[in-house]
Amino acid sequence: GKQKSIAKVLKDGANYHTYMAGKWHLGAKVPPNGVYNSTHLLTHPMHDWSQALIGGPPDIGFDSSFITTGGIQDSPYSFFKDGYLTTEQENVVYWDTDSEHDMPHGRSIIGMDGGEGSNDWDSTAYNMILVNETIAFVDNHLHDKPEDPFFAYVALGGVHIPHSPPDFYMDGTVVKGKYMNSHLDMLHEVDLVVGSLVSAMEERLIMNDTIIIFTSDNGGLASSRRFSHYTNGILKGNKGQIWEGGHRVPMIWRYDGVFPENETRENLIGLNDVFATLCEIADVDIPYGSAYDSISFAPYIASNDKNEVLRKQLGTWAYDTNGWRKQFLQAIRYNDLKLVHNTETNAIALFDLMNDLSEITDLSERSEHLDTMKSMYKELMALGPCPDDRLGKFKLSKTLKEVDCAWFASKNTKRRCRNHIEGELLCNSICGRYKNECNSDLFPNDEVPTLLQ
Repeated sequence: GKQKSIAKVLKDGANYHTYMAGKWHLGAKVPPNGVYNSTHLLTHPMHDWSQALIGGPPDIGFDSSFITTGGIQDSPYSFFKDGYLTTEQENVVYWDTDSEHDMPHGRSIIGMDGGEGSNDWDSTAYNMILVNETIAFVDNHLHDKPEDPFFAYVALGGVHIPHSPPDFYMDGTVVKGKYMNSHLDMLHEVDLVVGSLVSAMEERLIMNDTIIIFTSDNGGLASSRRFSHYTNGILKGNKGQIWEGGHRVPMIWRYDGVFPENETRENLIGLNDVFATLCEIADVDIPYGSAYDSISFAPYIASNDKNEVLRKQLGTWAYDTNGWRKQFLQAIRYNDLKLVHNTETNAIALFDLMNDLSEITDLSERSEHLDTMKSMYKELMALGPCPDDRLGKFKLSKTLKEVDCAWFASKNTKRRCRNHIEGELLCNSICGRYKNECNSDLFPNDEVPTLLQ
């Protein structure tokens, strides 16, 4: 009844050899029974690291992986290979919060979360390690499984804090001190890392059969503004905020001989659409309940004219830490319009992103937009973390039995919710992952905004 990852779907559907390197950051469980002592994650006697991490990449479809659970910013400061801790117990040390250490590649930094890790932990070497591990995976794949396709997901440590660029990249290129601060130096290193990975694919003569995707999971940081470097350009806000600067990100695709070169696209897509897009390109069926909010834009990559396949709307949600009094905000795009809703104050705002990308002029009080805003708000609430339960009966995909939401609540609720994806998708108040927050925590004012009444 669980949703499947893109790695699992490609693996099962087309025999892809799957790999992940870098920042996991999706949670995991310490073997065998969870965390007994968070201060001593690696050395507490009740933590058995002869066993694999529970809930890591191998558990969702990755054949091979080389990860840290929290990138460069969270403990434990050690790598896990295929789910297993790579640090021997005698090599575990405790790294203090907000500490710096001279290491072979530069000044390694432990940020706001001190904790246990390997005695050779070096945050400055992190991205270079990922490059070498990823190239090793590709080489092993080409040697052992040359006829099979591969899928590699590489999640870099940059440009997340703590900003700790290496003194030099592994080809001797200067990194630290290249620009005005460490944030920009790390951005420079990201460029070098991408170049290394792309060059490795080119050198192995596989670019005519390989898709490369470069993107980010968040908008840029604001930490370089004092040097007149605006990571998000004219976009309002920054990482973690509901404004365009919080979540509008670059996306670059390359597929030699298939995708057109040096072209741009301007219509609306989301990172969640990558799932369906790759499956269409790979000719792999998506299992029911997976990639639930993913729409393929494969035809649109090939031709700018094929925009009829694209989504017309996209929801975003944010616990805003710098915006309207640090509230939970939600927004929805519909074509070029964006409706923003503050769930505590119940205020709304409307922006025309085609003519006002910086979100300066609020159009919400213009009567000509009233019907559109009502429709957008209704759709936003349906898309959000607290949708209404489905009325009437529906079929379970695993058994084809017809049930309703009351069936999930009648008995064996936990088991039924766990075994049948329809519980989460259609019966939020019973099986939804945010069901306990769908009250005053997220929506202290549950009335329709005054402007829309």
